[in-house]
Amino acid sequence: MTFMQAYEQMWLNFSNFRGRASRAAYWKAMAINLVLSIIFLLTTTHSPLASAIADLYSIAAFIPGLALTIRRLHDTNHHGWWWFICLIPIAGPIVLLVFLAMRSYPSENQWGVPPTQGYTTRY
Repeated sequence: MTFMQAYEQMWLNFSNFRGRASRAAYWKAMAINLVLSIIFLLTTTHSPLASAIADLYSIAAFIPGLALTIRRLHDTNHHGWWWFICLIPIAGPIVLLVFLAMRSYPSENQWGVPPTQGYTTRY
């Protein structure tokens, strides 16, 4: 799966909080998201319109990013509710980062079979 395919899958599955997403698919989509956010950040100082566009992108990308994060947590055999651990100062984001960086759970779990092509869902 290429970077653009992973990013496209993030947007196409914006409302899918079930299934699993591989480590590669997650980090590729988040890398593009980060690059776009940095570009928006650098351009917001020059124009109020650019600032509004950056804000709209942040709002629009929140739900697809959250859905992808929850599918990634499912892939590591954790419930999506673990996302809320990032609300605990300092230690919470570190624990979430460790969960997101873990290898995929090797066998089928309650959210489906392991991703084979970098991305999988279960409805």
